Amino acid sequence: MIAAIVAIAVVVMLVVAIPFVLPKQRLVLATTTSTQDSGLLDFILPDFERKHNCIVDVIAVGSGQAMELGKNGDADVLMVHSPASEKQFVQDGYGTSRTLVCYNQFVIVGAPSDPAGLSETHNATDAFTRICENGTLGNVVFVSRGDGSGTHTKEKALWAKAGLDVSTFSSDWYISAGQGMGAVLDITEQQMDADQQSNGYTIADEATYYTRKETGIIPNLDIVFSGDPLLFNQYSVIPVDPERWPHVNHTLASDFVEWITSEDIQEMIGNYTDAYGHKLFVPNAGPGVSLSMERQAAYVKNDVVARLEG
Repeated sequence: MIAAIVAIAVVVMLVVAIPFVLPKQRLVLATTTSTQDSGLLDFILPDFERKHNCIVDVIAVGSGQAMELGKNGDADVLMVHSPASEKQFVQDGYGTSRTLVCYNQFVIVGAPSDPAGLSETHNATDAFTRICENGTLGNVVFVSRGDGSGTHTKEKALWAKAGLDVSTFSSDWYISAGQGMGAVLDITEQQMDADQQSNGYTIADEATYYTRKETGIIPNLDIVFSGDPLLFNQYSVIPVDPERWPHVNHTLASDFVEWITSEDIQEMIGNYTDAYGHKLFVPNAGPGVSLSMERQAAYVKNDVVARLEG
């Protein structure tokens, strides 16, 4: 009897001694490739996982694909950069809110020799017009994401603003890659004319460009045009609506929105740089209202250009 009591006591002591560990929750984050390829998520997400005892499963795809995942209930929260599509996503009842997180700019990159002379142009539409003219003449190649991403959406808008119809472009010079940003930069790097001179162009978010450039993967791609307010690039966060998809982890998604827009994490985002000191994202957490063209112009003129020249 005594032995039995002692055995029970030992078991109780062992149970008490073993700490109770709560199982980790999981948050599915569908995001644009640039937040992943730039290293930003690797830099900030460990803080969220630690504070909320969770694991964040990142699905890095184009913004269009990320929103499709949200529409199908295959993600809890989105971090994307396609403002018009994001607003429609929320309006259609797929997301509960849209909150600004950070921004940077799109840049047009190409061979250092800049065969189409984009560096001589004064705005993005003129730059795209020159690409089309020189592409038609067989002098240059343009590589498009072609994947419905935020970058692809921006590219199509710029062609349209220049009065050009992408559907009429010859595949001899316009390549629709259907790939992420990193892969498209690599494909652009590989474009050569008959004399084996680099002649490729593409549009990219500056964060992915700088990250790829510093690794030495794209030594023959330079920024040949930047600084137009039309190239402003806003990132936002959107929780998927639990009324449409009850299984989503809306509580943790809401925690994620509060966390990524908090002062501490906004400061982390603002402090994130590449190896050469380029600040890749500028924090601007707030309600989902796009910056005015005046503020965008001021940003491009006073902030981005200074960083590019610095």
